[in-house]
Amino acid sequence: MSLSLSLPRHHAGTRVSPGRRGVADYAEAIAPVFDTRLRDVDDAGPDLWISSINVGPMLLGHAHMSGGTYSYGRDHRKVAATGLDLILVQIITEGGDRREAYRGEVETSVGDVCLLDLTRPFQSEARTCGNFSLAIPREALAARDRDLDGLHGQVLRRETAAARLFKSHIEALWNVAGELSVVDAPVVGRTTIDLLAGLAMPASGDPAARAAVAESRIGRIRRFIDANLDDPYLSAEVLCRQFGLSRASLYRLFAPLGGVREHIQSRRLRRAFDALTDPALSHLSLSQVVEGHGFSAWSSFARAFKTRFGLTPGEAREIGAAGAPRMGAAEARGQGLPDWLRALDGA
Repeated sequence: MSLSLSLPRHHAGTRVSPGRRGVADYAEAIAPVFDTRLRDVDDAGPDLWISSINVGPMLLGHAHMSGGTYSYGRDHRKVAATGLDLILVQIITEGGDRREAYRGEVETSVGDVCLLDLTRPFQSEARTCGNFSLAIPREALAARDRDLDGLHGQVLRRETAAARLFKSHIEALWNVAGELSVVDAPVVGRTTIDLLAGLAMPASGDPAARAAVAESRIGRIRRFIDANLDDPYLSAEVLCRQFGLSRASLYRLFAPLGGVREHIQSRRLRRAFDALTDPALSHLSLSQVVEGHGFSAWSSFARAFKTRFGLTPGEAREIGAAGAPRMGAAEARGQGLPDWLRALDGA
């Protein structure tokens, strides 16, 4: 491997800047992902650090927390303000945490592989915890025809083959990260994402879901849906004509994803949420956003939106107006972890 142009790294925490400064630097580094809170600090003080490396199409990090009780998470307002559409994978390397997503509260321990969708809320608490983490753009996994709709909050337990193999790969990658160059990074990053998709994504669903998402046909249909979400006439009938399917065949393909109608509505709601929380689109009225994303009735849209996100459309618009402007890849010129995360999401 080439040793020229080594990959950029970022370090923050109390081992870089002792005391309160290190705590503040750590919180700032992970602020795009999590809001953090520290309490019940030990007499020796908190020990927390994060080291991150930019590996082509993903970010790889190693973090540690001890010496206090750490709470970290994302609520609906955090999701709206940051606008990150990333999948976060956390591999527990020491201690563990207690976390809650929509699946309910679970406890993790060393060797568990935890999957999070950063467009959804999440809360966790730990006394001592270390982990590897990978931040991956949603599209990098969606392009591999993996079902991401039910991923949030899943934990692949350490006794599974998928968890053991993926943990071993990430540990090996971290050990050689200092030898990687910017030329190596894209290949290594894509290979790691392929491994995650092959091991963790199938293992996280039932056999019917695995069989469905493995079919290239459903991948093509889902891409067609995403390209035509603004069409109010997009329906099962349109999809059957477009892809030469019977209604029964189409319904059978989408059954593991909750149904074709439900999938279309979920994707429309996500696009509408992004539009409502984007300050650049604040000039659009609520009715324009609704109509522009394929909804015909305000009342049904508002109910579905509140059910999906826990916010009214108006509250989402207010959060977007109060939040920091979102950054694309061209705007993210800094070399810190927050800049990398925003650039990764905008790529």
